[in-house]
Amino acid sequence: MNTNVPGLLLLILMAYLTACASSSPNCTSLPGGGRYCLQATTLAPAFEVQQQVAVRFRDQQETMIASVENDAQQLDFVGLTPFGQKLIHMRYDNQTAIALQSPDQRIQPAMMLALLQLALWPAEAVQQGLDDDSLVSTQSHERSITHRGKLVMQIHYEQPDIPGADMQISLPEASLHLNIKRLESASEEATHE
Repeated sequence: MNTNVPGLLLLILMAYLTACASSSPNCTSLPGGGRYCLQATTLAPAFEVQQQVAVRFRDQQETMIASVENDAQQLDFVGLTPFGQKLIHMRYDNQTAIALQSPDQRIQPAMMLALLQLALWPAEAVQQGLDDDSLVSTQSHERSITHRGKLVMQIHYEQPDIPGADMQISLPEASLHLNIKRLESASEEATHE
C-alpha cells in the first residue's frame, strides 16, 4: 500500500470513473457498459454505516474510511483517509446528485452514488434504474449486474440482509476491486461484551 500519498489511488480511480459519466446529473454510464439512473432514497431502508474500504485498482492498493447514510430525504457519502482527512463528500437529495467536497471537479457525483445504490438498494429498485439492456440478478449472497450478457459488476455479501455489512465488489472492466468491512460503533462494541 502506498502510505506516502494517501488517497492518490482514490483520485486516480475517481478520474477513471469520471470518464464513464454521462451528461445527465443523476444518471451515469457504467464501466463495462450500461447506464444507471439514481433511484429514490425511500426505496432502500434507512441506515447509517461506517466502513473500511480496501481499494485495489489495477496493481495499486489503498484504504479509505467511508461513512454512508441513507434516509427518506437523502443519500450521503463521505470518504476519508485512514487518518480522518475528508477526501470526498457526495449527496443525493432525491432530485440532484451533488459534490459538497471533491478533490477534482471532473468527478461525477452520480457515478460514486450509483455504485452505492447498485450494491445497497433492493434488486427491484436497482433494475428500475438500469437501462433496458442491463439486468440485475441476485442469488443468496451474490448480486451481479450485466449489460447485454457481459458482467459489469459482481457483489458478494457476507450478510445480505444488513445494509452496509461486509461485502466484496468487483468491476472487471475497470480492474477495480473493493473489499468492504463494516466498522462497529462504540455502542455496537459494548453490546458484544
